[in-house]
Amino acid sequence: MISLYYLNTESKLMTSTATAHTNIAFIKYWGKKDTLFNLPTTSSISLTLNEFYTKTSVTQSGETDQLIINDTPADSRRIHHFLNILRENLGDFPALTVNSHNHVPTSAGLASSASAFASLTAAVTKDIGADLSLSQLSRLARRGSGSASRSFYDHFAIWHEGIDDQSSFAESLNAPANLPIALVVAEISSSAKKIGSTEGMNRAMTSPNYGTWVKNSADQLIDMKRAIENVDIEKIGAIAEANALSMHALNLTAKRQPFTYFTSETQQVLALVRRLRKQGILAFATLDAGPNVKIITHLESAQQIIKELNITMPDISVKIATSGPGISYD
Repeated sequence: MISLYYLNTESKLMTSTATAHTNIAFIKYWGKKDTLFNLPTTSSISLTLNEFYTKTSVTQSGETDQLIINDTPADSRRIHHFLNILRENLGDFPALTVNSHNHVPTSAGLASSASAFASLTAAVTKDIGADLSLSQLSRLARRGSGSASRSFYDHFAIWHEGIDDQSSFAESLNAPANLPIALVVAEISSSAKKIGSTEGMNRAMTSPNYGTWVKNSADQLIDMKRAIENVDIEKIGAIAEANALSMHALNLTAKRQPFTYFTSETQQVLALVRRLRKQGILAFATLDAGPNVKIITHLESAQQIIKELNITMPDISVKIATSGPGISYD
């Protein structure tokens, strides 16, 4: 448990605002060894994205916690549960209205929950005057969404799987400045996915190949750190693609209700990535829990890839994402 920083529950909370950016894991988190504390089965490495983010404000709201997303009232049960976790760790505070503006599609595999829970954790702790380090914030945010632990850091971050609540946290992965990496985001769908991440993980862990995936992921994490240090974008992309595709293969081989997040459009984009690579263009794919494909490339090649996508699949939305900042406060 984090030390108690705030005890004066009679003080009226002012509005506090924080912004966190999404992150895309190049070495994936896909499975939990402890569901209560959201402890993952593997460590992971991610890239924070400049173009996708969540801005969250909190204010005292009276008797019950409330949630507003993009100016529309939303189901507050998950947020209420998470705020109670913060109250258990930091001391009691009044009910809050959480006003979240999400500049990323929700539940479509673009890490909207990561930026949402990171910004919420930062806004609440600022509001109550809790002076926490980034690693402490990452531990707290992990309880709401595991991937949120990584969204406090700029550029590359590593989330250590840990063995308990205290040892599972994220920290910055020191990378060379101005790494010329880009993601071309092929947004096939902005709709909420039918199978949530938690359910997807639970099914994937029944795959007979899951233990092998965990072992291979640990090796890939070491290789990824080295590739980042060496500014080897081709190696970064190759490792990330292998890690992502093997993760999604677990879904197909699950003993309990096998499934896939891929659509026919997903497969078309993956085929295009392979074709571009054969043509000598640096292009590798990664996918989270959803149909959208992120194409890892060099900044100089991004526009060429977008041109090819627009020709081949003119109906899908395409954006460029670049390396982004860590948590910030208004």
